[in-house]
Amino acid sequence: MLKDMDKKEIEKKRKKLKEKGKYHNAEKWQIALFALNNTATNTAFVLIMYYAFFTQNVLGLSAAIVGGIATAMRMFDGFTDPFIGFILDKTDTKFGKFRPFMFAGNVILVITIILLFNTPPEWASNMKYIYTAALYGIAIIGYTFQTSCTRGAQAALTNDPEQRPLFTFFDSIYNTVLFAGATYLIMTVMAPNYAQNVNDPQLWSHVSIMFMAGSFVMTILAIIGIWSKDQTKFFGLSDVKNNVEVKFGDAWDVIKNNRPLQMLIVAASTDKLALTARRAGFIYFFSNILYNTALQGRFEVTVMLPAIIVTYIGVKFAEKVGLKNAFVTLTWLGTFLIIALLILTPVIDGGEMTTGVWILLIVLGAQYSVSQLAGNIVIPMIADCTDYESLRSGKFMAGFIGTIFSFVDKMISSLGTVIIGASIALAGYGGVRIPPNSAVSTSLEIAIMFIILGLPLIGHVASLIAMKFYKLDAKEMAKIQNALDEKKQAAADAV
Repeated sequence: MLKDMDKKEIEKKRKKLKEKGKYHNAEKWQIALFALNNTATNTAFVLIMYYAFFTQNVLGLSAAIVGGIATAMRMFDGFTDPFIGFILDKTDTKFGKFRPFMFAGNVILVITIILLFNTPPEWASNMKYIYTAALYGIAIIGYTFQTSCTRGAQAALTNDPEQRPLFTFFDSIYNTVLFAGATYLIMTVMAPNYAQNVNDPQLWSHVSIMFMAGSFVMTILAIIGIWSKDQTKFFGLSDVKNNVEVKFGDAWDVIKNNRPLQMLIVAASTDKLALTARRAGFIYFFSNILYNTALQGRFEVTVMLPAIIVTYIGVKFAEKVGLKNAFVTLTWLGTFLIIALLILTPVIDGGEMTTGVWILLIVLGAQYSVSQLAGNIVIPMIADCTDYESLRSGKFMAGFIGTIFSFVDKMISSLGTVIIGASIALAGYGGVRIPPNSAVSTSLEIAIMFIILGLPLIGHVASLIAMKFYKLDAKEMAKIQNALDEKKQAAADAV
């Protein structure tokens, strides 16, 4: 399908396409604003990560039961993803393909998250189980509406392989500030001012309103960013006469034959599982191993600047070597840093902040920054899989591909809540409120360290294996864009 071209010829073709205007580049401000769509959903995700903690330590529910309910709801939502993707691919209104889904999804998120974190603790346990589970399920459907656009709109935003990493730059900075700032605000600034610290229901009520108001504002800005690119002419081969129509059954064809997507799903979902569990596990790490809940917020803020520097270097590296090679390099680096952390773990001694503990926290911050950047690089890689599919089948299936990716990602990453709940239950704390800043049993300490270090190591190893079979490097993407241009040109000449 693709002609063999050496590196110089690929670069020559790429420059020629740019000169001909065949690359529909976006303005930097458009990419900067649209990246806020992911930050808007991640703002909700920050609160979703505290779902297990909130329901156990504020509402008094069983960690194991809540984990099972959350997983069941998330798996159910995962099965709806391909249907949402199909509707998205069929949508092309005067308001665009992506904007209506972004707005509707965020409205659902705002309402359900605020209601969830305002659940009255005095309600009967059965009522709290049903109410929180239902809201959780609805929230993640809204989450899918909006995140499917983050993934799907990448191919419409820009098809220039050199420009796609720019999304990662803005996305990584936004989310570094978000996760660090959110943790600092909740744990260090707000929580100490409430009677029950992090276990106070008023804290979570106020946090949910503040965060979801911010999420709504960011969504509006993201809609402005994608506005001029949300047009049919930017949807792959959709503007080509007699373009192949997308059918629901095509989802199976994509799953079966789009090998790059298969491998990207394996890599991203295993890392996402570890990331989801780790972020939720951090609260126990700082509170019940280091005995210092407030330190978590300071830690997150401290690593912000190094994380931004890592992001800048990583994105520049990705622009030169391609998204795949940058992802692999960052994953290897993250793996080595986890091994270093495992070696350093014995320095933790009863919550004493020794020099060894500070060194461990520095290495943990570096590993956290590198792994987070690797995860953010995955988003524009989905656009590469979409372009590969456009060439393979002649169909622009950004919605399908984004939600198929999301479906498997949810199936695996939803286990994060189960792993945390099961680990806590096995350690003997399943239905118990765990006091902040206090010692716990050795079995729970082991469970927490497995969540913090063991799961990320497993995820990185799985990613490195998957990338051996992912062929969409910089050279291959240049070939694909050249072939798509030739296909469009041939269709235009035939008219």
